Amino acid sequence: MNCPELLRTQAFLDGELTGDAAREAELHIATCDECRAFSARAAELSDAMRANITQHRAPQALHNRISALLDKEDAPVAFIPRWRQREFWTGAFSGIGASALAAALTIFVMLPPSAETLAQSVADAHTNALMSGKVIQVASSSHHTVKPWFAGKVEVSPPVADFAQQGFPLIGGRVDKVAGSRAAVVVYNHGRHEIDLFVWPDKGARLPGESTRHGYHAIFWKNGDLNFAAVCDMEGAELHKFVNLVRTESD
Repeated sequence: MNCPELLRTQAFLDGELTGDAAREAELHIATCDECRAFSARAAELSDAMRANITQHRAPQALHNRISALLDKEDAPVAFIPRWRQREFWTGAFSGIGASALAAALTIFVMLPPSAETLAQSVADAHTNALMSGKVIQVASSSHHTVKPWFAGKVEVSPPVADFAQQGFPLIGGRVDKVAGSRAAVVVYNHGRHEIDLFVWPDKGARLPGESTRHGYHAIFWKNGDLNFAAVCDMEGAELHKFVNLVRTESD
């Protein structure tokens, strides 16, 4: 590892950089083979752990044990036999080891997903919404209704505009997930086609650019601290026209 920017690259992947610092780190990754390879390996590891990790609820006995230990910290200091001291510190260090392991797993799972994972995730979310009939959770052609509906439901405030005059009327919105992140989905019509505009927080992921999955075409881009993906089954030129309208509106 010879690149002096490797630590900054890691900070960027962990979501610790924002604004100009994040943009500078992203530009560096794009031009540095070592940091680009490091980012790719981190994304692959994150994908693998995200696909296989299981979640377990801690047993009530563990909750009770931790509560008892915390209560002891507030209790007056008293003489503790040496054998009891050894028992306490053995248990304490075991807890520290488990906590360190949990923290390490959390860091890896929080690493940004790969471009391949993002492409598949967006296509799956779009397909599942169509197949389930749960395309819209708030139905309206007014941005005054759709935009505030997302408040408190997702971390982002997506740009919402009605492009009816250009052939892309706003019809509503919903909340969905993109590779584990909650995303706002602003929904539009174009003839018989439905367009999903996914918006989620940018945490350093490398976007696919364009992709096609399940017969649906997706275009990805970034703007500030937000990631975007427009997904539809209509031909590419019309989807690019829609994307240009959204980018002009949100710039």
